[in-house]
Amino acid sequence: MAEYRSLALDRVQPLKLIPELQTTRELEVILNNRLWIARNWPYPHVVARNVFAQQFYAAMEAEFNSILQKGLSECSNSGQFSRVVAGYDTYGIGLGDSAGGALSIFGSPGWHDLIADLFEVEASGQVNIGVHHHRIGSQSGWIHNDFNPVWFPADSAGRIRHPDHARCDYKTGAGPLSSSEKIEVVRAVAMIFYLCNNGWKEGDGGETGLFESLVLGDPCRRIVPESNSILLFECTPRSYHTFLANPGLARNSIIMWIHRDMQGTLERWPEHSLERWY
Repeated sequence: MAEYRSLALDRVQPLKLIPELQTTRELEVILNNRLWIARNWPYPHVVARNVFAQQFYAAMEAEFNSILQKGLSECSNSGQFSRVVAGYDTYGIGLGDSAGGALSIFGSPGWHDLIADLFEVEASGQVNIGVHHHRIGSQSGWIHNDFNPVWFPADSAGRIRHPDHARCDYKTGAGPLSSSEKIEVVRAVAMIFYLCNNGWKEGDGGETGLFESLVLGDPCRRIVPESNSILLFECTPRSYHTFLANPGLARNSIIMWIHRDMQGTLERWPEHSLERWY
């Protein structure tokens, strides 16, 4: 059997995008490359280059750079890239339902459904989107699978629901909401979209390493962080991956997870396989 196959993106839905353009576009119009590669080793994942049309991608870069120009913070700061994960050498900032412009594509129903369709996942409508910046010389992360239970307010309105950390902590569920006012779901598909990594070449690092197990060693694959490229994979007990050190170039990306309900997850995998936050 071939290691990979071309995957045509045939199911697209209309999206309202880029308010400054005052227009409604089809997802197929802003997608530059509609043939994405599905690979099976070391676990099923999808990659593609030149994902978005150049004009649309340029708008993404401009929005990303406008955030980066606000600087980096060593403590939590909702208005800047800041240290968001203990022990992980990156700066991040969340993109909730207030995100506008080209980056709002990732919070749209059409994008959510496209990703779910790729992996035939019955997704629940909750999404979490953020932006990561790794300075030159950032250390490699730890190997993990993203197969995590997480929390959302149960009363969130709309087709797509985002975390509300003040009311219900995404990782722990802590906050003022009662147990009946929040819902526990599980990460179903992870996306890493690479942008603003112009000039990347072999040796610069910043790849995403894919692994067969938690045993530290050379990755089975190194997904290069070329600008306007993407990596997606279903979150399962064996979707092991991590950021790889970047000695030569800063690494920038948009990260996103869509989610599935807990009951459906436990019908497929045992509860002890979930990676809970402690």
